[in-house]
Amino acid sequence: MQSKQTPEPDAISDLLTRAEAGGPDGALAARRAAMLAETSDPARARRALALAIKLAPHDPAPRLDLIRLQAEAGNLAEAWKEAETVFNSTDDELTRVRAAFALGEIARMANAAAEARRHYEEALKIGDRLLAANRGDPEATRWYARTRGRLAELDAAERAFDRALAGAEGALALLRASAAHLGETPELAADIADAEMRLAALELDDGRAASARRRLREAIGRYEALAVTEPDEPHWRAVLSDAWALAAEADYVRAAKDEARAAMNKALQARLKLVTAHPQEVWALAGLWRIRAALLAALGDMQDAADSLAQARAIASQLAADGSETPVRFLVHTLLDEADHALRTRALEAALSSAKAAREHAETQARKPDAKPRWFGETAACWDRIGEVARMNKQHEAAQDAFARAVEFRRMALAGESGSASAQRGLAAALLKSGEAALAAHAPASARLALNESVALRLALTEAHPEDEDAVRGLAIALERLGLVAHANGDNTAARGAWEGELQLAERLFPEDSIEALRFHAIVHAHLAGLRERDAQLHLEAAVSHFDALARAGALTTKEAALRRKLMGG
Repeated sequence: MQSKQTPEPDAISDLLTRAEAGGPDGALAARRAAMLAETSDPARARRALALAIKLAPHDPAPRLDLIRLQAEAGNLAEAWKEAETVFNSTDDELTRVRAAFALGEIARMANAAAEARRHYEEALKIGDRLLAANRGDPEATRWYARTRGRLAELDAAERAFDRALAGAEGALALLRASAAHLGETPELAADIADAEMRLAALELDDGRAASARRRLREAIGRYEALAVTEPDEPHWRAVLSDAWALAAEADYVRAAKDEARAAMNKALQARLKLVTAHPQEVWALAGLWRIRAALLAALGDMQDAADSLAQARAIASQLAADGSETPVRFLVHTLLDEADHALRTRALEAALSSAKAAREHAETQARKPDAKPRWFGETAACWDRIGEVARMNKQHEAAQDAFARAVEFRRMALAGESGSASAQRGLAAALLKSGEAALAAHAPASARLALNESVALRLALTEAHPEDEDAVRGLAIALERLGLVAHANGDNTAARGAWEGELQLAERLFPEDSIEALRFHAIVHAHLAGLRERDAQLHLEAAVSHFDALARAGALTTKEAALRRKLMGG
């Protein structure tokens, strides 16, 4: 790995002039020009590599470099074409491993997980052959370990965590063995740091925060050394910042609050230094301010969290000044984060201001003739926050109006993405809130219509995705609300049907005798007891029994304790 200092324009021009003249050193001059231009002028670097390929068509090295630069520039089709050319035109197995890995990377960037897995597995097969021939080959080891790491990430995304952990641990073991045998080169140090961080993230998801933190300490040490030895390479400060942010999460999970704050501040310092030298990294800085806000809110420092969100909003506003879609969407999400934080702290005026600002940006995009369906969903999210402010202010009619507007925008989003499970879930959730708001506004008929539709959508989702616990949970919530509305309308038969249906979902949702199961059964049996029908006493006894179990477990909330006393006649 070489440091990339900002080159003199004349140096690049001189090299390109020599390359264009041809000759035995022409391809090398073009590659050197590409290397010098990569940071300051990526488009020029790509043109230089194209020239190198023309001058040395059988050399895979400039093609491999061009694949990376094309992918980094978002030119995935061009990168894919080059990678296929390399893979199909060489007998060199190590080059084919790199080309197969590149094809996997491009497919992953295009969100084609199955295609990515196919190419990574092809790279793994070739790597197996290389290592069978020479177990100590350092380059084959590095690419084999990288590929195993990527497959572990795909496994984690598919919730196959045991397989993901095994793959990530295997990749790290290979790299460490290679370092012990041959010494730790900068390239190998970088791969070991990446493997440590990947495994730390998986262990954190698996509840092993202490082990994850130890791994992150190893990764951070290597990234810091690389940032010192290659000060002009921005990648090292970027991944160093990411590692510190993940360390902050691990510290928070293991209840080391001061360490979590310190780690997050180090992540921020690394990003700020990076942006000073590389202004294009400001996107990541804005995102980190938002992550910092979430951590500080979890630590209970609400004011500092609000200040962090204000920093993120200031950067996002500058990025979105030209009205481009991606920056505007980032700004909308930042404003919604602000609104959510203000709602949690009951700063309702601030929440309303942020939600209205977000709505203005989202609706501007949604009104465009070629608006993507997601902008209707974004606008619905803004109206949802406006409705929450009204609900907390006990402005029931205003809340009902805002949630009804959210429903209409969710309908438009679903119409634009017919069959989308995500859009269906969005509409079902919006209908649930609309029904609750209508009930609070003394419009039970409107409430029942909305909740009936929400239940129908949730039922369709659970039938289509029977293993999706979130869909089942959503159906249970909708049934509970529908029962409340039916009871308020005097329709005890419908209320009973909804609540009995909710009870049937319990075994699909919770482990038997878990705290969640006890709480769920207690509440639903209390609802059924409130119908005062022939089996009311049985339901009352069941509700009290479950509340008693919660009390013995020390898990009874104040609200549940009050309901328990009421059921017992207290």
